[in-house]
Amino acid sequence: MFIKKSTASFWAILFFVIAFCSISHAADSAGASPAKKSAAPSVAANQDIQWQSYASGIKTIKDQKKKGYLHFYTDWCTYCKVMNKNTFTDPKIISYLNENFVPIRVNADQEKSVAKEYGANRFPSNFFIAEDATSLSNQPGYIPPEMLLDMLKFLHTDSFKTMKFSEFINQQEKKAADPGKP
Repeated sequence: MFIKKSTASFWAILFFVIAFCSISHAADSAGASPAKKSAAPSVAANQDIQWQSYASGIKTIKDQKKKGYLHFYTDWCTYCKVMNKNTFTDPKIISYLNENFVPIRVNADQEKSVAKEYGANRFPSNFFIAEDATSLSNQPGYIPPEMLLDMLKFLHTDSFKTMKFSEFINQQEKKAADPGKP
């Protein structure tokens, strides 16, 4: 598969920035109290992602014909904790996920058969699920809030059917730079 040098450079730089920020943040957080081992992240009152179990979430996806976001984590995974603390507490992520997706959270150590079904063997692991409960795409590893929001918008608007993610991002950046244009 041919990748333009500028695109490859962009992703390489993005990877290193995310890795550096994540490692720095994880090191800063190392002295903090241990994270609670709950199914839902701890955020401000009434501002939680409405996580569902795997079985319940897949049923809701099929019944409501709504896309899903499937997040695999483990209790021992550092970047799962970082994603839980940084990404899943972001008000924009909470709102967008709850309004437009069926959010499903699976502890891969406790539900090994589900993790195996999706091939989730590195954590965190993120899957985007179609309205018929089939997998649309996946993104392994930590995803910062801004990136996850862009991914969710790309999939929710069905833009993935007509353009590449990079084209979608360019389009979003142009809209943000000139909000007067349609």
